[in-house]
Amino acid sequence: MNRDRLWNERFMERLKELLRYGRYIFNDHLLIVLLFAVGGGAYYYKDWVATLDETFPTAGLFAVVFALLLTNGTVITFLKEADKVFLLPIETNLTSYFVRAYILTVLWRLSITFIVLLMLIPIYLQTTGTGKALLVFSGLLVLLQFLNLYTRWKVDYDTDQASVTWDLTVRLLLNGLLVFFFINKRFALFAIVCIIFVIYAVYFRNKMKNSGLPWERLIVNEERRMAFFYRIANLFTDVPQLRNRIKRRKWADMFMKSRRWTPSSTYSFLFVRTFFRSGDYFGLFMRLTVIAALLIWGLNGSYIAFAIAILFIYLTGFQLISLWKHYDAVIWPDLYPVGEDTKKKAFLKIMLNILWTQNIIFTVSFITSFEFQRGLLLFLVLSGFCYAFLFLYCKKRIEKLD
Repeated sequence: MNRDRLWNERFMERLKELLRYGRYIFNDHLLIVLLFAVGGGAYYYKDWVATLDETFPTAGLFAVVFALLLTNGTVITFLKEADKVFLLPIETNLTSYFVRAYILTVLWRLSITFIVLLMLIPIYLQTTGTGKALLVFSGLLVLLQFLNLYTRWKVDYDTDQASVTWDLTVRLLLNGLLVFFFINKRFALFAIVCIIFVIYAVYFRNKMKNSGLPWERLIVNEERRMAFFYRIANLFTDVPQLRNRIKRRKWADMFMKSRRWTPSSTYSFLFVRTFFRSGDYFGLFMRLTVIAALLIWGLNGSYIAFAIAILFIYLTGFQLISLWKHYDAVIWPDLYPVGEDTKKKAFLKIMLNILWTQNIIFTVSFITSFEFQRGLLLFLVLSGFCYAFLFLYCKKRIEKLD
């Protein structure tokens, strides 16, 4: 088998798939929202940065942000389930294939890292360093990205799943310390951590030197990566490749037992269980809620928090619309002796409860700054937005989806 040809075919196949779904995702509607969000955010961000001084914890902020970015990610291999059978005989001849995969992944991860760096440059220049120091820091990020992906590639050879978990923890700590010490110009400590990181990478390189290719783990990594993309694309169009993951979440049973179920609440029961257990709906809700709550809390009662709260409620509601189509490929709900209006009411009700929960969490995060009047105003604004989003936009959207 021609390795170069295999790589080119897999790369073009993935590129075509991304472009096919990308034109549905980046439609005119989303681009307009992003345009206003970026424009408004940049305006307030510039004014906020102008208020910062040397006391701002730039080193801590950079350490957390770039530690997460550098630690996250696995090598993009384009592997499929059947490859562990059909490509196994030529495993030793696929070195050039995986070298290309490694380089592609580094370039992709660096593009994300440098977009974030561009966003944080104003903070850096305002509070800490100069353009020359920033250039050196950019080079450090490139080296760290190469080292992180190389280390993760070697760790994936270890059959013990605990090794992956510990690796993420160790590299998160090492990346954070390296960035923190560099920003604070504590180069002696920086050099010590660099040596530790290199020793750590060499340890796994030597440990896995004679190990075979971890086909199962690499395929699982690839499936998880594409599942994330498919879940996003599924918000805009049907994605046949999407596989739903089920999680028990026994603690969520309290939300079922506290209700009195009747035939008319059939879809209420179904949507609640689906939200907590199927796909990644609950995980999506938690991630967006925690991120927004922390941002709102950190703004100390600023009106910028209003825009952030509205944006994140919109993002949550918009992405959870796919819950309406979750059972389209299942025939059993069609047998329920329940009308379409009942289903629609149940869906809008659970969406309202979810967004109201976010509203309350965001308001509580806001009033920790003791701006109680603004906090009440935020609650009223978000309440109005929730109702407008659900009954003016979401209601029409699900009618179109049918």
